[in-house]
Amino acid sequence: MLLINKNDAGQPANLKGRHGEAAGEVAPAAIQSPHPGLHPKYRPDIDGLRAIAVGSVVIFHAFPEWFAGGFIGVDIFFVISGFLISLIIFNNLEHGRFSIIDFYVRRVKRIFPALMTVMTLCMAAGWVVLFADEYKQLGKHLFGGSTFISNFLFWRESGYFDNSAETKPLLHLWSLAIEEQFYLFWPLLLAFVWKRRWGFLGIMGVIAALSFAVNIYLIGHDQTAAFYSPLARFWELMVGGALGYITLHRQDLNRHYKNLQAWLGVGLLVVGFALMDGSRAFPGWWALLPAIGAFLLLSAGPEAWFNRTVLASKPMVWIGLISYPLYLWHWPLLAFATIIEGQTAPLAVRAAALAGGVLLAWLTFLFIERPLRGSGNMRVVLALLAVNVAVGLGGMAIYKNDGYDQRALNKKLDYLSQNDIFEGSRNSDGSCSRLNRLNGVDEEVCLSNSAAPQTLFVGDSHVMALHSAIFSRQVNMPAIMVAGHACRVYPNLPYQATHLLRWSNNCTAIANEAISVAGKLPSISTVVISGAYPRDNLDRPSEYAVDGRTLSAREAFLSGYGALIDSFAKAGKRVVFVTDVPYLKLDPHSCVNRFEDGVSRECAFTQAEHRSIRKDYDAAVAELQRRHPAAAFFNPESLFCRDGMCRAKQGDAYLYNDTQHVSLAASTYLLGTMQQQGLLPAAQAPARPQQQAQPAQ
Repeated sequence: MLLINKNDAGQPANLKGRHGEAAGEVAPAAIQSPHPGLHPKYRPDIDGLRAIAVGSVVIFHAFPEWFAGGFIGVDIFFVISGFLISLIIFNNLEHGRFSIIDFYVRRVKRIFPALMTVMTLCMAAGWVVLFADEYKQLGKHLFGGSTFISNFLFWRESGYFDNSAETKPLLHLWSLAIEEQFYLFWPLLLAFVWKRRWGFLGIMGVIAALSFAVNIYLIGHDQTAAFYSPLARFWELMVGGALGYITLHRQDLNRHYKNLQAWLGVGLLVVGFALMDGSRAFPGWWALLPAIGAFLLLSAGPEAWFNRTVLASKPMVWIGLISYPLYLWHWPLLAFATIIEGQTAPLAVRAAALAGGVLLAWLTFLFIERPLRGSGNMRVVLALLAVNVAVGLGGMAIYKNDGYDQRALNKKLDYLSQNDIFEGSRNSDGSCSRLNRLNGVDEEVCLSNSAAPQTLFVGDSHVMALHSAIFSRQVNMPAIMVAGHACRVYPNLPYQATHLLRWSNNCTAIANEAISVAGKLPSISTVVISGAYPRDNLDRPSEYAVDGRTLSAREAFLSGYGALIDSFAKAGKRVVFVTDVPYLKLDPHSCVNRFEDGVSRECAFTQAEHRSIRKDYDAAVAELQRRHPAAAFFNPESLFCRDGMCRAKQGDAYLYNDTQHVSLAASTYLLGTMQQQGLLPAAQAPARPQQQAQPAQ
């Protein structure tokens, strides 16, 4: 459910369909506006369509193995929102009753009651359940939810180092943010167009065409941006808006074939649900299926057989009425269940979370949403705004105070309750320019602690993690690091950035810059090379081609690292190649039972599993060593695995920041071991860490 495939470097593979509800104002007669002439007549079939949308999203999130295409429910909601909001604005403009203040007052009463309830309780639950780094992130998301910028926050977070989407309780607010951003500009634009007597359909057509073009462009260049950017999503709301205008002024375009429209709409939705899965480039062209399907069902009207018989049935209407609070509740319940379980929750737990979500949604609708939405008291609006501000400020306080790491829960994850040294070691700080007068390529991460460094570290984020004990001064070694996020540092192979990360590094340039640094600084005697190992079958094609022929991952590995080793050797440097550490089966957060002291989960592979996973990589390293005997090779496996079992923790210290990057304690121990074996210059009065990993005996 809701998983960003981090193996795809941030491409949102299963991240499809979090929705903040089509916040339509059409409501049951008991809570309709006192100005019924200015608001559309209640259509129960629209609540039925909402039921399809929210049901598909909820089932997908809880049981993605059963309903992989359910994420397109969000696109159905976008069309519904565009239709209802545009219809209301058109009506009010034409009756001379449009008020931007009244519009936003209604938005507050519609959106805030349920949203503030869920966000406040998530804040309270996070205090009890989340570790400091998790709670700090939740604080940022609370602020994003209260300011309706969640989509931009999640867009920026998405990437190689992002924690699993399943563990973000407020991730589903991204689409609510897009809708609210639409509500900020759309009524103002329509009022502007109305005064100048311009054609509404033409304006909507232009906006939809531009937005769809952005969507198509981004889907081929940055799928994460295509997913989260409002510019790539507004066309779906425009589809609904166009139908709103047609409903009022061009009914001749939509007078016939109502039943055919409805069945075509159903067919498009069924095809979308059947064909969509995480492998599709979405939204892109595929989003036309749910968008046009929803358009046709809405345009068919309440008189079409499917609409009046199926969509307007009592069960469907009931689900539609609670669709907004149900959407808000279901994902936090599933996310907290995943966090507590340490991995995707068992089927029974997920089913219980959904049942709880339905109950909470109904109670929220009855006792919070409906009373406040129907209130004409302006003090209610001011109170809701005040709560929203309080939640946003509370989230910012949590973020600024590093998740309040003094809470007892954080003692269970030692280094994660401290400041994130690894985070700092992944960003340039100007030290290379200041100390070594180096002006390198923009993409690199360059860190230095000496004007005469003895050791150069080269690689990707794994070498950044290895270097973190030097960065934090736990190991006092004159050193410099030149590295690139998610980079294979192959100096001889041209590199095409994938745009799947916010770091679109020119890895070839970074590799050559590292070689240049070694030549510019004669004090460097030793070069340490390390990087993430390619998993699985290395016979698969790589992203590199030479003379028109695509290299296999093994060929690229041997050619690229071989060229790097030779370049440093020719410069008279000693080269140490550090093979990658064993990976964890689960994130370190999942190793800990949050509610039972002294109880932990096994989240590491057995040594046999570890060797099976990386057998191709180990064979490639052996071949690289055979071809380059002058280089030293250091395999840290024995420091992490013993007695047939690899470990996430040695002594009192965790060895990992996540499933593959070593912790500060592990960095300290690895560098110390390499010094003891004569692979690195001796440290100068090393500082001993508070918690240091012990060797596996």
